[in-house]
Amino acid sequence: MIYYFSTTGNSLALAQKLAAALGDGVCSVTRTKEKNLEGPAVGLVFPVYYGDVPANVQEFVRSHAFPEDAYVYALATCGSTWGRTFRTLQQLLGEKGCRLAWSRAVPLIANSTICMKSHIGYDLKKLDKEDAVVREAVEAVKNRKEDHSQEQDSLLAQFSATWLGRKIGNWYLDVQVAPDRCVRCGECVRLCPMDNIHLGEKSAVIGDHCLHCLACLHGCPHQAITVRGRVVLKEDQYRHPGVTVQELER
Repeated sequence: MIYYFSTTGNSLALAQKLAAALGDGVCSVTRTKEKNLEGPAVGLVFPVYYGDVPANVQEFVRSHAFPEDAYVYALATCGSTWGRTFRTLQQLLGEKGCRLAWSRAVPLIANSTICMKSHIGYDLKKLDKEDAVVREAVEAVKNRKEDHSQEQDSLLAQFSATWLGRKIGNWYLDVQVAPDRCVRCGECVRLCPMDNIHLGEKSAVIGDHCLHCLACLHGCPHQAITVRGRVVLKEDQYRHPGVTVQELER
């Protein structure tokens, strides 16, 4: 089984291609009911946040039992750098009595670019590398290869974990609801992986445990989710072209 976390589709598309090539199944970490994972091989596919494993994926690893002697591998999608993602994942798995055997970072399209510029013009040709990565991963899994070359530390991730780093990150990725644009359609509620958004009397309301994944920002059909108070353009919202919005809903 391949367990994935995805908010704008990069990781889901990669997980689906990998599952098809391996003949495996895929399951979202937000939908997994069983606490005991099964299978001789367990794959994890997720995006990099702040140069590290997203908080909810870390919690998924901590709260689930991995099969004894399972071959565990991971793919992490990112905009450029993967920071200390695989070192963190190795440590988390070690606490569960297992280990990360093989890992690879996959630089695709960053969904956080929307926080700093408009008229982005996403280069979808970056997605062409998916097939090569899938072939490499399939070969690794079938042959039970070992590769720890991308398990490294990261000053950026270390800083992001500090009080100041978190404060800057929370400010930079600060999403809010523009009540005058919100029609209470509920799409942001369905997309939020943390169940952190609900519909108020006049508009959607964002709670206080935001993952800063930007699923709501990119998925709002009315551009009613703002970043630092700025309304984003519809043309700057991103979703992987091979993934539907329904597949991304929690």
